[in-house]
Amino acid sequence: MNINPKVSVIMAVFNGQQYVGEAIKNILEQTFKNFEFIIVNDGSTDKTEEILTNWEKKDSRIKIISNPSNIGLTKSLNKAIDVVQGKYIARQDADDISLPQRLEKQVVFLEDHLEIKVLGTFGYAINQEGKILREETLPVSHQDIKNVLIRRNPFIHTSVMIRKEIINKVGKYNEDFKVIQDYELWFRILKVAKGENLPLFLVKKKYQPEMISSKRNKEQIKQAILLKKRVIKSKDYPIICYVYLLRDYLSLACPPFLKIFINKYFLRRGIF
Repeated sequence: MNINPKVSVIMAVFNGQQYVGEAIKNILEQTFKNFEFIIVNDGSTDKTEEILTNWEKKDSRIKIISNPSNIGLTKSLNKAIDVVQGKYIARQDADDISLPQRLEKQVVFLEDHLEIKVLGTFGYAINQEGKILREETLPVSHQDIKNVLIRRNPFIHTSVMIRKEIINKVGKYNEDFKVIQDYELWFRILKVAKGENLPLFLVKKKYQPEMISSKRNKEQIKQAILLKKRVIKSKDYPIICYVYLLRDYLSLACPPFLKIFINKYFLRRGIF
């Protein structure tokens, strides 16, 4: 284990034997080397534990935390945060890819922009075979991110690097949110600090077929609605922002093929 890492990369995995090795490999191959890699094995029942143990033996920067049973992403990420030593916390999902210069580009930017507390990047959406499906661009400046936050999530979670100091200030992931835990955290951070996105494609986000129409997707929408209502009621946003819940309610009510059309329609026109 690196005794003085600048970056702590945190990842949680549950039954990820098919893809976790690639995620680990592309972190270890980063051009930026001064990091620790904290991986939480969230009660996996496949060969994930064996894979993680083998990687841990190969690289002293890796630290494995094993949950006796599955407790979910939010609680697992918080367990990782509890032991981070780095100045910066970088997220990595177990089925996604960080391109080689990701950590380096983010550290350089944050060292030069002390006012920025959370930094994401652009990314590629890929399928199970690694084929690029589309480019995912996001608002770049803090003000544009703040403007879009009440409408939708302005960061790709797996791309984000956060200053540990802001986590110490606003708290870790809210464990009431089993999904959209990142979205809830951004509201708390951006209420007191600044965030930006690097306009560089530095991650590849894997999209699985079940993400489009699954029960989990519906739960994400329901929690997003509750979250938006809460921040509007707290007067962090004006009451007129209730209109931005329209897309969420439509997505819940519509079949999957129509949901995709609605999302693309609103996004193309900058609505909601």
